[in-house]
Amino acid sequence: MPLVDVALLICAALLTAVVSGSNDGATLVALNTRTTTITPGLALMGLSAFVAFGPFLVGTAVARTVARGLVAFEQSGGSLAFLVAVACALAVVFFLSHRGMPTSVTLALTGTIVGSGLGFRLPVHWATVGAVLLAGLVAPLGAALAGYIVASIELRLKPPALPPRARRNAERLGFLLECFAYSSNDAEKLVAIMAIAIGTTSGAIRLSPLGQIGLGLCFAPGILLSLRQVARRVSERMVQVRSDTVIGVTFCASGVVLACSALGYPISSTQAATAALVGVGARVAPRRVQWGEAAAIGLAWVVTLPLALGLAAGAGFVIRAL
Repeated sequence: MPLVDVALLICAALLTAVVSGSNDGATLVALNTRTTTITPGLALMGLSAFVAFGPFLVGTAVARTVARGLVAFEQSGGSLAFLVAVACALAVVFFLSHRGMPTSVTLALTGTIVGSGLGFRLPVHWATVGAVLLAGLVAPLGAALAGYIVASIELRLKPPALPPRARRNAERLGFLLECFAYSSNDAEKLVAIMAIAIGTTSGAIRLSPLGQIGLGLCFAPGILLSLRQVARRVSERMVQVRSDTVIGVTFCASGVVLACSALGYPISSTQAATAALVGVGARVAPRRVQWGEAAAIGLAWVVTLPLALGLAAGAGFVIRAL
């Protein structure tokens, strides 16, 4: 691979880490610091550490799917096609965010990978693409349903509130589980970009300790870029529910993400967490759920995939023609 392509892919990986921190990281930190148990600083450092070192613990199943499971990027011209896919994904995320439509980096990257494969005439593994898209649809729906069920059980049984110490420990455990789930899925997209940059996708994907540290260091400032804005949206526009219920939702959403990770399917942890919270609100206090905000987020998810696919396919076609 040309040295220029390597440098550009490494820069793309680091920039994607910043954007992921701004989109995904800030949302997860805001959701997990709704009480005083976990401070924003601790949440930021913990999540960033899992982004850097979590893949060493959970493996690289999702990274393998992103790097070569959707499109045969190992073929000639694959590194350039993947670079175009990452650049187009970042462009889509920036565009939609600027339009006030918060979207998923995972969804954008999935769309641009397929689109770039089509534009560069690389083999697209449609069976895997279909499975990934189905997982991306089922995961948030499953998380929302899990949140609804957890809230229904709580309303029916009316259990007493957890003692303060038990609640704090449960919140900490839930946050650690969510960080672990994020490192097993969302962070794997960053691993895939870095792996293609250093040429380790022909066999088993090898993790670069220096590269992982760089990803974690870039992820943290990304969180800081939008944490205040995201926290305000989460606190003011999302439904207020009991802390004990949110703990259950955290475990449910993390379980959905981990299940998809075990299958090697890239999904969005923030989609799962947001959907689970909406599911709780729909059962506990439907009138207090900001359905307009939820609809705007859902619309952004719907728009992202075709926009990303079309942009990357067009860019690939033009570059190949030149």
